[in-house]
Amino acid sequence: MYKIYLKQAWQMLMQNRFISIIAILGTALAIMMILVIVMADTVQNADAAPESNRSRTLYIEFFAKRDTTRGAVHMGTLPYNMVKEYLLNLKTPELVTFVNEARYDSRDYFTINRQGADNSFDAMTRMTNDAYWKLMNFSFVSGRPFNKEEYDSGQQVAVISQSLAAKLFPGEDATGKTVDLKFVPFRIVGVVKDVSPVFKEAAGDAWVPITAQEDYTEKQLIAMLRLRNKDDYPALVREIDEAERRFNLANKPWTLSLNAPYSHRTHTMGVDKYVSEKERQQAIRTKYRKSAIILLILLLVPAVNLTGFSLSRMRKRMSEIGIRKAFGAKRHVILFQVLYENMLTSLIGGLLGLILSFPMVFWLRHWLLGIPPGGEIPAETMLSLPVFLMTFLVCILLNLLSAGIPAYRAAKMSIVDSLYQNDQRS
Repeated sequence: MYKIYLKQAWQMLMQNRFISIIAILGTALAIMMILVIVMADTVQNADAAPESNRSRTLYIEFFAKRDTTRGAVHMGTLPYNMVKEYLLNLKTPELVTFVNEARYDSRDYFTINRQGADNSFDAMTRMTNDAYWKLMNFSFVSGRPFNKEEYDSGQQVAVISQSLAAKLFPGEDATGKTVDLKFVPFRIVGVVKDVSPVFKEAAGDAWVPITAQEDYTEKQLIAMLRLRNKDDYPALVREIDEAERRFNLANKPWTLSLNAPYSHRTHTMGVDKYVSEKERQQAIRTKYRKSAIILLILLLVPAVNLTGFSLSRMRKRMSEIGIRKAFGAKRHVILFQVLYENMLTSLIGGLLGLILSFPMVFWLRHWLLGIPPGGEIPAETMLSLPVFLMTFLVCILLNLLSAGIPAYRAAKMSIVDSLYQNDQRS
């Protein structure tokens, strides 16, 4: 029976090619726009190497200090001294690390060159500690990450990207060799595969111990905490409150506020980090509501347009439906058949929309994801199960919305009316 329905659906597509093409393109456009939004969210938030712990990572980026006697307020990104004194020794998270923010401007790029060579390159340099390599899942081409001893002693060692290694040492293994980074000799201990700018806290050209920099105590950092499980969050907030109290006792009349740590999704949504956790959650809910309204509009507008095409095709089949009813066909059987046949159009449009969404995301990568020109998007972040499930779900919803009303009207119409409409059209 289903094969017969499928053959009939294909014949209907071939008989009305112009209308079928318009219907398929309308479906593809709607699904493409929805999938672009879904893919952008997946790329930014899915667990994928090297940021394989996004779902378990919390962030603290800003602080505020208030002078209780004069009312003065200092706000900004966390300095290294504050991270070291009040966050690195937290007991609740299983891991605490940090990295300087990637702004993709001159402050992040250090001059690097092979010792004795005239040509130099600008390398986006990330400053961190040894725990960073436990949070991130880099793929090493050669060598190793720098370790705790090298971090504690401030040794001038570095890990560099594969593309930077190829520029500095073409055709050679860069591990063990020495480069000048900001005119200071650094020994390369490891080479990693290039990291896409999609992974904002992992991307870079070179990674060095922050303690190897002369002015590291005042470097501005993002703290990253990995919890054992989500139930530990209240205990973590209490421990951070205790760290704030220690600061307040040691630095009177100043009081410190670190606010509550926030999730990776909050980190990528552009929500104000200076506000309280309650205000952040309210802002996130507002963003979700706006996204839901946009998705609903993207779904309803083409559905309304496609309903007209479905009605046009349905009128040409009224006599067939009337004859089938005369021979005892049930209303729900006719309704199911029409939806099943229309599903073919939705699936073809869905497949086309899925294919078109990939180049569209890449084309809009700077606007959607903040990726600088020339940046790549790893295929594995877009080719995910949620994306395919969303494609199938949107196809079903679009099918129900566009064909449901015409199918219900056709199934509800009496035998005489069905045949009479066909006679009028003839």
